[in-house]
Amino acid sequence: MVEYDLIHIIQMTSQIAAAVGVCIAAFYYIQILRNAEREKRRQMIMQKLPTFSREYYEDYITVLNTDFDTPEEYNLKYGSKPEIGSKIWHLLNIYNVLGILYDEGLMSLDDIAKLYTPRWIIRSYERFEFLILNARSAFQGRDNYPELMLPLEHLYHALRKKYTGILGWKEARELQKMGLS
Repeated sequence: MVEYDLIHIIQMTSQIAAAVGVCIAAFYYIQILRNAEREKRRQMIMQKLPTFSREYYEDYITVLNTDFDTPEEYNLKYGSKPEIGSKIWHLLNIYNVLGILYDEGLMSLDDIAKLYTPRWIIRSYERFEFLILNARSAFQGRDNYPELMLPLEHLYHALRKKYTGILGWKEARELQKMGLS
C-alpha cells in the first residue's frame, strides 16, 4: 500500500512539474514573440527616419538660419513662407517619432543621443513650442489636439533632465547676440 502511494505521489509530482514546465515554456515563447514584434516595429520606424540624409541637414540648416525672437516676429518674417514652415514641421515630426520610440521603450535616451544631437532636439522644441501649442488649440482656443507632438514633449523633458548642461534656445540666443557663441 505504501508503494502504491509513493508511486502515485511520484506520478502527481511528475505531472505537476510537466505542467509548470509547459507554462514556463509558453510564457517564454510569448515574451520572445513580443520582443520580436517590438524590434520589428523599431526597425521599421528607424528605416523611415532620415538620420543622416542630406534633406535632414539641409532642413536643419535652413531652420537654424531663421532669425526671430518672438512668435509675432516669426509670423511677420516667415508666416507667409510655406517652405520654411514645412521644413520646421519636418524636423519636429522627426523628433516626435523619436519621442514615440522613447515613450514605447523601443529606444533609450542614449541611443537617441547617438543618432541626433540632444541640443538640436532641445533647442528646436523650445524655439518652436509656440507652433505646437498653436496647432494643438487650432479651433477657437480650445485644446482640440492635446496629444499633438506629445511624444516630442516627453522626449524634450527627458533630454532636458539628462543633459542639464545644454543651454536652451533663449540662453543660446542671448549669447549669440552678445557675440559669445
